Amino acid sequence: MCHNAGKVTQLFKKMKKKPLGLYIHIPYCIHKCGYCDFNSHPIKRDEMDHYIDALVLEMKHYAKIYTNTNIIKTIFLGGGTPTTLNAFQLERILKECVNQFTVASDAEVTIEANPATVDVKLMKSIRRTGYNRISIGVQSFDKEELKLLDRAHGPNEIHSTVDCARKAGFDNLSLDLMFAVPNQSIASWESNLNKAMEKTPEHLSTYNLTIEQGTAFSKLQSNGKLIMPDDDHQLELYKTTIEYLTKKGFNQYEISNFSREGKECKHNITYWKNSNSLGIGAGASSYMDGTRFKNINLPAHYIRQVKEKKTAVEHSETLQPRQAMGETIMLGLRLLQGISINEFEKRFQVSFINLFKNTLQSLKEKELILIEDNFLRLSKKGLFLTDSVILEFI
Repeated sequence: MCHNAGKVTQLFKKMKKKPLGLYIHIPYCIHKCGYCDFNSHPIKRDEMDHYIDALVLEMKHYAKIYTNTNIIKTIFLGGGTPTTLNAFQLERILKECVNQFTVASDAEVTIEANPATVDVKLMKSIRRTGYNRISIGVQSFDKEELKLLDRAHGPNEIHSTVDCARKAGFDNLSLDLMFAVPNQSIASWESNLNKAMEKTPEHLSTYNLTIEQGTAFSKLQSNGKLIMPDDDHQLELYKTTIEYLTKKGFNQYEISNFSREGKECKHNITYWKNSNSLGIGAGASSYMDGTRFKNINLPAHYIRQVKEKKTAVEHSETLQPRQAMGETIMLGLRLLQGISINEFEKRFQVSFINLFKNTLQSLKEKELILIEDNFLRLSKKGLFLTDSVILEFI
């Protein structure tokens, strides 16, 4: 028995560990924005330590399953607003990640932050702890747009937060911006982009404002109190974004994301390649070897269930092969690089060209896709009709 156990141990040591993205959800927010449909909840100081205790328990549970076979390449603290936690709490979370899992020495470790939730002292602590990438939820530099978007901060807080991040030593900084805000002109959007450039970010995420069901904005829209720009104007704003940021030396590597060379968000690329990702925390979703599972949303319920069962999964689903293929294409076409046909065929053991022969022929005739160097990707024309292209494969 001992001899066999030793052989198994040696086998694990020789196995090449599979890369894994680790997402940790912090559900607390100082304010719920009108457009937000994320799993966010009011701050409860007396609950937060218990929530982190539950995160640690859930990490320990999954570490026992995945540590021998997986190596964490990326860690992402999202929300909510992770910077509603204090320095000690944020340090504890990252230390537990490193203690419980096998984390790569060069892992990308991202934390989301909202302006007005951090100061220099907290920012320096975050950086010193080991977080090496920060994503700041700016959304707009315009005072009136911020008010319309129901944000809790103003332009001054944006500048001070970015300055704090730089003083703390962050050299990989991303800003989130939102376009297609009601009454937003091309000129006002370009002004936002100009002000973003003045902060010299390494990465920009530019999102088209969409109205999600169940949000405050959805109610306003249904009552005729919120009028969105028409589709043509939204498209012009998007085209302006691409043209402007390309001229500024940014590489568009995904539909909504632009970066300096080598500063792409590695964690999100894990999602777009439909690779394994493990979600920890209330409402967090995971995808592991063809199975999706999601945790319950309410923090209090999450805490209670993890204490009782070590996990808080409320729903799981093992994808059928065709379903998994459709998701892989849907996500992969968001990347400007596109989908590696070789990797797709290796993963699903099918001939990509034969399986989608008619679809590919039709889309090529419409000049919506390109197949080059054994990659399927959107053409420039197809980039503006992404949803229509994806529907052809699903």
